[in-house]
Amino acid sequence: MTRLLLLAAMAASLALASPEAAGHGGAHGGDPYIGYKWFNFAILAAGLGFLVAKFGLPALRGQQSSILKQLKQAQKKAAEAERHTKAVEEKVAGLEREIEALKKEAAEEMAVEAREMEAETKLLLEKVEQQAQFEIASAVEHARKDLRAMAVDLAVAMAEKRLAEEVGRDAQDRLVDAFVRSLNGAAGGKN
Repeated sequence: MTRLLLLAAMAASLALASPEAAGHGGAHGGDPYIGYKWFNFAILAAGLGFLVAKFGLPALRGQQSSILKQLKQAQKKAAEAERHTKAVEEKVAGLEREIEALKKEAAEEMAVEAREMEAETKLLLEKVEQQAQFEIASAVEHARKDLRAMAVDLAVAMAEKRLAEEVGRDAQDRLVDAFVRSLNGAAGGKN
């Protein structure tokens, strides 16, 4: 502000100087009112300087402080965004570690389950084999019994046939009667 006032005072002193001192003599065709024009200019410049100093500089200072506040806020937001970005990056890195840990854990669990399933399958196969061996042994035993029964039936049938060929009908009746009596005698002895 003091600069503007000093500038205005210098302009006024130049304006008040006589036209002859400035090198513009009245006889040389210069403007006789040039001093007044300079004086009016100095007043106008001083008034404008005063208005600029009174209203313009505070407004500029207010804008400057507003801009500085906005810059500080922007710096704070940038720092906060950077912190947030770092936190997100750390979380992402942490998630990647967690994912790897989960993959490893899942692989281990799958290996354990595979071993358990293999052991269960082996046990089931052993049971199936034992059951099959038991069923085979049972079928063989049943077949043997059937074979024995067939052999007995066949032997009886052959014996009947041979007996029928060798002994007549009367002899058969006597043998049957004797057999029935022996049964009755055996039954009577047991009572």
